Amino acid sequence: MAEVKETELEVAFKLFDQDKDGLVTTEELKMLIEKVGGCMSEGEARGMIRQANKDRSGGIDYSEFRKLWAIVRGEEEDELEIREEFRRLDLDKNGFITKEEMLAVISGCDYFVSDKLVEAQKCIADLDVDQDGQVSYPEFILVWKYRKQ
Repeated sequence: MAEVKETELEVAFKLFDQDKDGLVTTEELKMLIEKVGGCMSEGEARGMIRQANKDRSGGIDYSEFRKLWAIVRGEEEDELEIREEFRRLDLDKNGFITKEEMLAVISGCDYFVSDKLVEAQKCIADLDVDQDGQVSYPEFILVWKYRKQ
């Protein structure tokens, strides 16, 4: 499994811990997957939490989160492909994709025929789960892997 940077882990944990109580629960996992346009059953969410929950408390604290994040990211080959696509879009390599970076990528692409600024804004809005105006790698991989096509 590819090594995960601590900053990526922190960003991902904040995304998952929606009520900011320091624990990721089955309900929060399901809600996040639904927020990105996917669907996860109660059993699937419970199973993922159970695999990472060392102390059997029912929630994942930050010290246990690395395991959950590895489970969510999935197989290394798939994850490497997704990470490479993220890097291609993150032009300044700061770990976030902005509207300006998306516009720069779209401007060089013949696929988009309408207003490219509108398309860039739409792409960022579709990927920006926490609505902070930029897309982190955790948001990117969650949408990539869990959004229903």
